[in-house]
Amino acid sequence: MTPKLISQEVEGEAKEEINSLSNSEGDEENGVFKVANEHESSDSWDIKAFEKALDGRSSDNLSPSEIAVLENEILIPKWLRFIEYPFKIKNKKGDFLIEATGWSMDAAARGPLNQAGTYFGACLLTLASVEAGCNGIFCGEDNRIYGMKPSSLLTTVTAVVSVLAALVMPVVGAIVDHSYHRKTIGSLTAVAVLIATGSQIGISESNWFIILCLEALGGLSLMVHTTSVFTYMPDLSLDEAQIVKYSTGFHIRRYVISSMFTAACTLYSFFSRVDGDMIGNQIRLCRFAASLAFSIAAILLGYAWIFCFRKRQPSRKKPVEKSLVSVGFSSVCKSLGRILGCISKYRALRWLMISMLFSPEAGAGAVLSIATTFLTIYFRMTALQLSNTVLIFFSFHVPGSIISQFLCNNFNPFISYRVALATFAISSAITAVVLNPEQIWLVYIFSGIWGFAFGCFYSTQRVLFCNLIPQGKQFEYMGFFAFFGNLLSWLPPILFTILNERGVSMRIGFALLPIFSFVALFFTLFMGSYSDALQAVEVMEEESWQSDAESDAVMMSTQEETRETTLASTQEYIIDSVRTLGCSDLNGGCRRSPAYRGPHMGPNFGWNITK
Repeated sequence: MTPKLISQEVEGEAKEEINSLSNSEGDEENGVFKVANEHESSDSWDIKAFEKALDGRSSDNLSPSEIAVLENEILIPKWLRFIEYPFKIKNKKGDFLIEATGWSMDAAARGPLNQAGTYFGACLLTLASVEAGCNGIFCGEDNRIYGMKPSSLLTTVTAVVSVLAALVMPVVGAIVDHSYHRKTIGSLTAVAVLIATGSQIGISESNWFIILCLEALGGLSLMVHTTSVFTYMPDLSLDEAQIVKYSTGFHIRRYVISSMFTAACTLYSFFSRVDGDMIGNQIRLCRFAASLAFSIAAILLGYAWIFCFRKRQPSRKKPVEKSLVSVGFSSVCKSLGRILGCISKYRALRWLMISMLFSPEAGAGAVLSIATTFLTIYFRMTALQLSNTVLIFFSFHVPGSIISQFLCNNFNPFISYRVALATFAISSAITAVVLNPEQIWLVYIFSGIWGFAFGCFYSTQRVLFCNLIPQGKQFEYMGFFAFFGNLLSWLPPILFTILNERGVSMRIGFALLPIFSFVALFFTLFMGSYSDALQAVEVMEEESWQSDAESDAVMMSTQEETRETTLASTQEYIIDSVRTLGCSDLNGGCRRSPAYRGPHMGPNFGWNITK
């Protein structure tokens, strides 16, 4: 056999071997796809089981929560099941969804946690006034604490927390949408809030500032936690009416627990008060409220996040070459551009978010800090009077939620939202202009009106959030809602602080709340019709999925080109090597051993060109 023929024979054998390798690699990939398809097939069989478990409904009609619950079963000890019974809400089929129960328990836990902040705020103002050398809560211009009036401390801290939340939330939301960490974020932030609340149990005249710092971190954690739990809400049902029912049920239970909590604090304040001991009364009430809120929240949050909520798959794919942080920032920019870029297509969502910049409900922490300062300093409320006010406020959340459900079902959520805004704006304006410290009984009446407005706020905004968010973008858009809700929430407390520091009457500072509410109400008039808003959401979903599909196609194409280029380069290299090795020594055969394994060749080819 001539050297040329020997070389051609070896080259042919090498090509056949490489082709077999390519085929084996393809078979391996096909095997992976086969396994994936088998996995998908097994999932489809699981969904068949889901359909059987859910009275034969089609898998297309199952909500993400229904699928997640049946796909990830968590055994709950029977002796603990009694905890969830008061928080169960039936769906239209008469069934109880465990994630809906978890949402209800989480909402109920957040009520006492927020209220404990009210008692802590009043106690903080009193202790800061004492350290500044004031006569009780009556401070002069020279009485300062950390360079400011004691009455400005609470609103200043609230402003700082609001700014941090506005900066952090959208990016955190986008990151979670591209990862498996939705439940992890909710669980960890729940623990952080419990730690901050538990620290208030030991508040005293010597450590109040340290506890204030912990409370600031707890407030930020509560905002992140609230955003994480809101992302589960759109998953609960595919039916808008069912979402409205769930939302109303959640908040009724929250306000019932809040009312019971406030009633307990009021009774404790009444029986534990000591005449002439204002500081001691505030400290004792704060400690009791923190102890009770911590106990309730630890039980409800622990049960909800251990047994009720399920893990979620990433709602968006993360490119392999990018980190979660970079993907988060990129996704935020794209989504924000889609929201703000074209008012004609997404006007409802855009104007809703602009309205939220000034909404009292979105920046509820700012309203709470201003109202607590106003009632404690201007109206000189005692611990018992403050408890009575809070009790009335939360008691009227229940009728507000019921009216919200009526307005959403018989008209639309836009109408309900405007009614709530108008109610709060008018009642708070009257409070700022008419009431004085001698009319405490009128404060009780108006606190009921505020509670009605906030009950309507909470229920309506949750419905709007669920219906105006594109599927697969829940956490990210909840981050945007938190962003817009807190972007300017620092402004009322900062303006209140500036006016207070300059000696302006607190009545004018409190008047900022109705002014912002009227501005929010004005912007809602540009949202358009509710039906057009729902159609715009469908367009956003299509564009979002199309954009993701194009990104995935580009990424797959790049990976395929890289694989083909690598394979071709390897083939060329091996053929060249065979040519060189096969023809280099005509008398003594190949210089390499017959067992030589070429680059990336794997098996022993057993070549011997002398045969």
